[in-house]
Amino acid sequence: MDMRRSGGDQFTSIDEFPWAVLIEYEKPNSQYGYHCGGSLINERYVLTAAHCVTSLSPGWKVHRVRLGEWDLSSNPDCINDEYDGGILQACNNPPIDMDIEKIIVHSGYTHARNYHHDIALIRMAENVLYSLSVLPTCLPLSNEMVNISHVDSSTYDVGWGKTDKHSTSHLVKLKVEMIVQSLQKCKPFYRRHRASLTETQMCAEGTKEKSACVGDLGGPLMRMVGDVWYQIGLDSFGPKRCGIGFPYVYTDVSKYVDWIRENVC
Repeated sequence: MDMRRSGGDQFTSIDEFPWAVLIEYEKPNSQYGYHCGGSLINERYVLTAAHCVTSLSPGWKVHRVRLGEWDLSSNPDCINDEYDGGILQACNNPPIDMDIEKIIVHSGYTHARNYHHDIALIRMAENVLYSLSVLPTCLPLSNEMVNISHVDSSTYDVGWGKTDKHSTSHLVKLKVEMIVQSLQKCKPFYRRHRASLTETQMCAEGTKEKSACVGDLGGPLMRMVGDVWYQIGLDSFGPKRCGIGFPYVYTDVSKYVDWIRENVC
């Protein structure tokens, strides 16, 4: 799982961001592991990055998606709360592992340096039942949300994975605050590395005190508008080192709402 965070990580609460998904891979020698993220967008489809399902690593095959996870070390996930002077245990339903029926990759996807059109859909083999720990994200489908500017807005990236203090995947779902930057400000960073960004991409960077790197590849970048969380981006690529003052690149979900509508059936 390619998640590289730094000191700005925060643990999520047990029921926070219930649309966050883990993608499981079958590797050579019958090994399995989670190495990308995604988001549940309805009872049958997961949204993720195209490179997560086409070119993550030679010999790896997308196996299943896991929904409703919080702590990879426990099943079911439970927390203890104080209630009327006593302790009350609250538990999620066990996580759900879903087989995959079909993967749809954007026809314009190219990963060569730029990761243009880095977006894909995973159709699960059957509909999933919603619960408090399994719910879909809201997409920016309305004209108002498509046209809204997110520059300088506070957003959150979420997932399980590496931090600069932990070289292996973290067990509990994390979140980190990111600030959206303008493409005009972001492009020069990548031009130096011969990468050309387009209007279908967006950039975000951790705050100075929370020098975030990159979240679970394919996972959601979210902004609260009013009292609703919207997924405005999905994690595409960025530098491998944490805390170097470098923005990270996300696929701009608002630019693909028509493509999503056409392919979700």
